[in-house]
Amino acid sequence: MSAVENEFNEPERTVPFFGRTYDETMGLLLSARHYVANVQPGEFSQIEPGERLHLNCEALRLTTRLAQVMAWLLAQKALAAGEITREEAQHDAYRLGAHALCLTDTDARVAANSKKLGALMAQSRLLFERVARLDRQLDS
Repeated sequence: MSAVENEFNEPERTVPFFGRTYDETMGLLLSARHYVANVQPGEFSQIEPGERLHLNCEALRLTTRLAQVMAWLLAQKALAAGEITREEAQHDAYRLGAHALCLTDTDARVAANSKKLGALMAQSRLLFERVARLDRQLDS
């Protein structure tokens, strides 16, 4: 078998962005977990109920962004390991989803009430936007 034929028959390799992006996503997930479990309860006790509800919704937006990114990364890992084909990876089930929800920009309002949540929201939004660009490249 020639080197060219072998290259096309081997499972696809993990691309350079994968490891760093996975680590970044995992770090943000852990930070979000710490925030919700340890910081949010104390922070929210001093906020009026209507705004507290809004911030709880934004914390859910944060976890949705991160869950979407992690699911996409795991699909890419499965692709790189040869567990799914490129055609399967292009199916909607393996693509980045919830764009309308995840790309709604509410970061400034959140940051006005919670600097920590605001920072997590901003980081997760940038990460989601970056992965959305990578996901769009699957169409090319």
